[in-house]
Amino acid sequence: MIIKIVTLSLVAVFYICYFAKLISQKKQGIKTDQLGKGKEGFVKFIEVALKLITYLLPVIQIISIVFCSGTAHIVLQFTGIVITMFGVLAFIVSVTQMKENWRAGVQKEEKTNLVTTGIYSISRNPAF
Repeated sequence: MIIKIVTLSLVAVFYICYFAKLISQKKQGIKTDQLGKGKEGFVKFIEVALKLITYLLPVIQIISIVFCSGTAHIVLQFTGIVITMFGVLAFIVSVTQMKENWRAGVQKEEKTNLVTTGIYSISRNPAF
């Protein structure tokens, strides 16, 4: 039971960071979510599908944790929690260091700065 609580907590921290950043930028007039906008055909289909999956994923993850976890050996479960903790930490650092340049898709006419410092000096897209 403690494994499920810790895992759900880590998922919650990840999504709180994700949606807090979206809301913060929206309040500043920054259009963060550009997936599918201004696109046509197959590219629009792929980007809209990606957006739908992004919004369904938290529900799928929660259902998986609540109903399908706990069958693996405790060492594997603990290893998974440690890896998840590092992943959530890397995501928070990357979103924080990206500042106001963080987007999900960018319009051609919109210019953002290329971030090459901090965690972005190591990886081009550490959030993923």
